[in-house]
Amino acid sequence: MQLFRSILSRRMLALILCAVLIYVNAFTSVKVFAKVCTNQPAFRCTANKQAEADQAHNNDLAITAKAAVLIDNASGRILYAKNKDKKLIPASITKIMTVLLALENCEMDEEVTFSHNAVYSIDYGSSSIARDEDEVLTVEECLYAIMLESANECANAIAEHISGSTEAFADLMNQRAAELGCTNTHFVNPRGLPNEEHYTSAHDMALITRAAVSHEEFLKISGTSRYVLRATNKKSEELLMNNHHYMISGYKTSKYLDDTVFAGKTGYTEAALNTLVTCATRNGMDLIVVTMKSQGTGEKGVPIYPDTTNLLNYATENFQKVNISENEANFSIGQGQLFDTGTSIFGSTTPMIEMDTDGYVVLPNSVDFSAASPSLEFVDSPDSDVVAVLRYQFDGQTIGSTDLTLAEPAVQDFQFQKTGEEDEEQAQAEAKPSTRLIKINLRILIYIVSSVAALLLLFVLFKRLSKAYHFDMSFLTRWRRNRADRNSFSNANRKRYKSRKRRKKDNWLK
Repeated sequence: MQLFRSILSRRMLALILCAVLIYVNAFTSVKVFAKVCTNQPAFRCTANKQAEADQAHNNDLAITAKAAVLIDNASGRILYAKNKDKKLIPASITKIMTVLLALENCEMDEEVTFSHNAVYSIDYGSSSIARDEDEVLTVEECLYAIMLESANECANAIAEHISGSTEAFADLMNQRAAELGCTNTHFVNPRGLPNEEHYTSAHDMALITRAAVSHEEFLKISGTSRYVLRATNKKSEELLMNNHHYMISGYKTSKYLDDTVFAGKTGYTEAALNTLVTCATRNGMDLIVVTMKSQGTGEKGVPIYPDTTNLLNYATENFQKVNISENEANFSIGQGQLFDTGTSIFGSTTPMIEMDTDGYVVLPNSVDFSAASPSLEFVDSPDSDVVAVLRYQFDGQTIGSTDLTLAEPAVQDFQFQKTGEEDEEQAQAEAKPSTRLIKINLRILIYIVSSVAALLLLFVLFKRLSKAYHFDMSFLTRWRRNRADRNSFSNANRKRYKSRKRRKKDNWLK
């Protein structure tokens, strides 16, 4: 019984329903999903033309950085790319990975003690907030110093606090980068110190940033314009720290200030030139822009911020955010059509699977939602209500997804109503909450039907086995006949014995 309960669980039934939907969509004329691009040669041509148009538009953008990438944070879709996989020196945007590992491995109120190495191993003239050996800050204070002032000694101190040494921390950085899907990244220090073996790509940096912005603390810290560092055991005065990302804080100049930007990090070395990571919200899309190896400082030569502004404007002008649940009309489970028979007892049955209403795809403005190609991926996780993910692709990229979750089970009521004339007293009784109801539980009904089917199957199997393996039962008949003969023989002998005994007794008496 336990086995049947396991097999017929709500999750299993939901998975079966998802599988049926895929089968129906693939092998019948019933339309479950929107038309898939691979089944439409005419559209495939249109998609290729769209990709060519996008590439032409990309080439027209005045992006001066050596490498750049623009992605949608939710889906990871690449909206623009220039040398996205080229290995380049990242400089201080390395510290996004340092902060990410701190958020994943530390509590914000943990105390960090600065070692001699953490303080004195940084390059002369590099970014610092002048901390002393044996000075104590919290993890949170260190992260503010890293993101706002790019404090190298704080990056060293965090690395030693987590891993014991900057070298061991670099190994942890590389491990985490591999987990995030980075293929052109290798770190040797937590701060971005120039090194031939220390490199990343624009796309890899975007992947690292995607992981970082999933943490509320990262958004809070990197989006802060100013932060006052308290007095410490070594410093008696407070320290005002400013965010050096001009699009966030307007530090030194308000020319590039942008209220849509909510996070980011700057970087600069003579070898790396300017590197910049920017996160902004445009048209409802959370966007990540990474530019690497840009000339100038933003004030002289070729500015670094216009590249980011141009890319954000490009996303606004050419892409749209489309809600999946509002446009996926052919995926009918979420609309309650499963077992829907109008006025029957199943008429108000709650659907077993629901679609997440927050899922969306990112498409070019000129492309309709029907152009997206859906695919269904099962989720084998008993701890989650998510049974499957409906994922969409366009032009060879994943453009968004939404979850299919188990709906809350519900017992539906069906009331039989009487017809004809009724007196006032009976009418009042019918109106009371005590009115008798017949409750239909779909799950129990499915259990019953399945059990009956199983019994019928066992009966059929037994009949077939009895025919296939026929036993000769005649030996039982012979055994019973011989047993009867033995009993009759014994009775006859018993009678003769008694007869002789009686005659002997009679003769003795005479």
